[in-house]
Amino acid sequence: MSKELIDRIIKDLEKSGFSTELRARQIFIDSGWSVSAGYGYLDKDEDKSREIDIVATRVLGLKHGEKKYTHSEFHVCGEVKKSEKPWVVFDQHSHPFLLSCAWNNLISAINFPGNPIQLAETLKKSSPIRKNGWLGSGIHESFKNPDQPSRWYGSFVSVSKASEYYYDSISPDGAKQTDDILNNPCEIHFVQPLVILNAPLFRARLSDEGEIAVEEINSAAFRFDYPSKHYKNSPYRVDVVRLEHLGEYLSLIERRQQELCSEVEARAGFA
Repeated sequence: MSKELIDRIIKDLEKSGFSTELRARQIFIDSGWSVSAGYGYLDKDEDKSREIDIVATRVLGLKHGEKKYTHSEFHVCGEVKKSEKPWVVFDQHSHPFLLSCAWNNLISAINFPGNPIQLAETLKKSSPIRKNGWLGSGIHESFKNPDQPSRWYGSFVSVSKASEYYYDSISPDGAKQTDDILNNPCEIHFVQPLVILNAPLFRARLSDEGEIAVEEINSAAFRFDYPSKHYKNSPYRVDVVRLEHLGEYLSLIERRQQELCSEVEARAGFA
């Protein structure tokens, strides 16, 4: 096989965005996550099989002596997007109440040592919304031909549908609370819809003077409404992160998982 042909294949892969997907997978792996590529899910709106780019999982457990009493899994259902043009996130002025990011995520859990609602503050602590302090309300794909379809909306729909399908497939059955966590171990599954963008990302908002202010950002958090009779968990907590900052974003998710497990440990009386 000639070097010229190999070079042409590599350029074609880079143009298609596949090289971006490979880089994203490697960042997950280097961060200690297990990765499945090409996860298939059922699109209930159209009753057909579709595929999401990445499903990644990080497992963290707690033990007391020889008994494991908490098993937590944080999952990311991700779609990778490569764009030559910048994406601009519209900022909405949100009431602090709307910046809550706890049980409105896709979380399934059984056998908490106490009322799950009491863990809301712990879940909020390292959430992307809390870190940013604002919510995105939409995205403008700069310099796009108006006749071309929106890529951001389709990617948000895909990761939301894939995440709900995955969430339904892994949710454990059992009681929400327990008084005996050693014999009824706690099990937690957290599923995060994520769009990984290989392109510049900006935030647009109105300044105090009423003018448009634009600044470069690394990530954005959304409460994405997808009204459909087949999907029950709308609005979805969807995040967008630039590929170059995916590792930093995963560190935040990992901290969130650790904080949640530490709170369960404290409430179980083993801290």
